[in-house]
Amino acid sequence: MKGRILGSIVMTTIGASLLAAAMFAGSASGAGAAAEAKKGGTITTVSRSDFDYVDPALAYFSHSWNMMSATNLTLTYYPHTEGPARQRLAGMAAPLPRVSNNGRTYTFRIKNGFKFSNGANVTAANFKRAFDRGRNPASQSPAQSFMDDVASYRAAGQVFTVTLKKAAPDFMARMSMQFFSAVPVNLPFTAEGIKAPVVSAGPYYLKEWNEKNSALAVRNPHWKNNQEPFKSLGFAANVDQLRWIVGPDPATQRLMCERGEADVCAFPPAQAKELADKYGINKSQFFVKPQIGNWYLAMNTSRGIFQNNTKLRQAVANAIDRRFMVAQHGYLAGQRTDQFIPIGMPGFKNYDIYSLRGPSIAKARTLAQGNTRDGKAVFYTFNTSQGPPIAQSVQFNLKQIGVDVEIKLFDRVVQHEKTATRGEPFDLTLEGWLADYPDPANFVNVLLDGRRIQADNNVNASYFNNPTYNARMDRAYATSGDARANAYAILDRDIMRDQAPVAPYISSGARWLTSTKTGCFGYSGSQGVLLTQICTK
Repeated sequence: MKGRILGSIVMTTIGASLLAAAMFAGSASGAGAAAEAKKGGTITTVSRSDFDYVDPALAYFSHSWNMMSATNLTLTYYPHTEGPARQRLAGMAAPLPRVSNNGRTYTFRIKNGFKFSNGANVTAANFKRAFDRGRNPASQSPAQSFMDDVASYRAAGQVFTVTLKKAAPDFMARMSMQFFSAVPVNLPFTAEGIKAPVVSAGPYYLKEWNEKNSALAVRNPHWKNNQEPFKSLGFAANVDQLRWIVGPDPATQRLMCERGEADVCAFPPAQAKELADKYGINKSQFFVKPQIGNWYLAMNTSRGIFQNNTKLRQAVANAIDRRFMVAQHGYLAGQRTDQFIPIGMPGFKNYDIYSLRGPSIAKARTLAQGNTRDGKAVFYTFNTSQGPPIAQSVQFNLKQIGVDVEIKLFDRVVQHEKTATRGEPFDLTLEGWLADYPDPANFVNVLLDGRRIQADNNVNASYFNNPTYNARMDRAYATSGDARANAYAILDRDIMRDQAPVAPYISSGARWLTSTKTGCFGYSGSQGVLLTQICTK
């Protein structure tokens, strides 16, 4: 999904109280250990899927942004820590900006002292270049949908000024996104993205990327933790190297971490309970952390069986078996839901629209009657972890209401590349999304506003484009505080109940297995595993 597209990393519905207790249980390797952190060494993370891109204008997978949280310098950021501080937006490359009286113009003064990994100074021009690349039509960057309210921007020395078309409550939060991190002023525009590692200005820089195989990040030699402007950011940058291995299946990943061949791993969902019993929760090697994200079934409203067919989409939302689907994610993976805004996000409210206990086949059949058209649907999903069994469950349940589903399995990155291309011939796809920042617009507007649809790199997998609801999104977006949360709660209810372009089923948490040498383990919903804090014992 960070709104990042969730990869096929492995994550039973359980009681909310048990899940919350697990997520917030004390950690012997967490933030408390950071003050005594050992310096040096290498931490190796294993992932089933590779980064989608290493180009910050195009990367949007959760594990790609996790890497970039250690390598990139953004204008603002959410502190790389656990606890309440992680939700307080702060200045990174610059102090929080001066804002004009009308709330439309933001003036950032870039701190002196930041340098890229090649020694070049960071200036306002480097952020302007990021904006240029995000907005340029040649790149087809997902950043474009976060810049549609930008009227103008300019750089002069260390001053970067952005003027909006109208006030936007989430603008400073958006500036924490990796799309807008500092890049070299000569970094070219390209629809394919820069394939070689990009020079960066964070605590680390990506030195190697062997596509679909491995990657290596090492310390930025110009980042000095004990000096300003770096010291006040609180990045420990404990290890010398961050390494990634791509490809091993979850069972192999577990063995790698337990043998000490890797340090941060996934595992088969069915083994989560065994690992919790073996290691305890947040005590030594098995970690469960809070996350603002969800998984859902997206129905392609731009073509085929679901186009202009609200009744059939509602039938699907009734027919799927959320209990079974959530069980495929494993123990402590999250809670069942039928709302698009995830649990923990401002604006979440449980309206109890669809069954969370099992499928409502009788109701689904009534809705589907006379609306199945040719009765055929193509389902794209990923070929690992929960992808195949969830697809088979949907296939079985939709057969009961007169829809024959053809399943097509892909690598998770390939699946997204296909569904992100307008005109791709699919009808259903399994998707996951992780909040970029804690605002309901990051789910509703980003994933369902049809005006953001472009030729490639789309995240609106349902291709939902309804002028009435687009206008309602605008009105909700203009609000703030409690009014904003209430407006989005009602909007979420109405879209899920009356339009059903997507069928959410789990509000997810994050779970990890680590090696015995891994210390200072922490997790933030904004960055993922805290790579700037992790250490070796």
